Amino acid sequence: MEPKIIASQLRCPEGEHAAGVAETMNDANYLLNQQCIKLLQFRSNDAVLEIGPGNGAFVGNILRSADNILYSGVDWSSDMVAEATRINGDLIDTGKAHFQQGSSDKLKFDNDCFDKVISVHTLYFWDNPRAHLEQIKRVLKPLGLFCLAFGRREFMQNLPFVQYGFELYEVKSVVALLASSGFKVIKHHEHQERGRSNAGDIVDKVVDILIVTSR
Repeated sequence: MEPKIIASQLRCPEGEHAAGVAETMNDANYLLNQQCIKLLQFRSNDAVLEIGPGNGAFVGNILRSADNILYSGVDWSSDMVAEATRINGDLIDTGKAHFQQGSSDKLKFDNDCFDKVISVHTLYFWDNPRAHLEQIKRVLKPLGLFCLAFGRREFMQNLPFVQYGFELYEVKSVVALLASSGFKVIKHHEHQERGRSNAGDIVDKVVDILIVTSR
């Protein structure tokens, strides 16, 4: 696909390309997602929200990390919600997982209802980041943990598709944004790996993972 189409599909996978794009994202981000799950240190009975789960490929990894976890996923793409629902049908039927279409700046959940929130590679697409962070803070329980993972600008700016609708960030600016939204960074992990990008090229990835809590 052309870079502009790749960018559009990464923002909101839809149509004939959606399933393939989801698989490519899963392959490209497998190790990163496993690292985020490890850093969040899930505990028994945690209520977990994932923002931008795509086709829900990593839901099983989250649920297996501790006993009796309840998972909710919110994705912009109705096609991804449908695919995630199909792939995770057994988990949905047993009440362990739930997916809905929506945006994280308008979360349809009660206040203080999640112990952990995770979002990987979504920050670039938030037109008003503070609105998203305000909602995440609202639904996160006091002392709950939020994991935000994003590619560092120096790495991302060399990818051919990011010129089409991506807002790139340095760690310092994201930490400041989080602080202004009432969050405190308690852990910063720099994830590095050599692997395929979403365009299929072999690249040296540098992704910042921030674990934060309400101040």
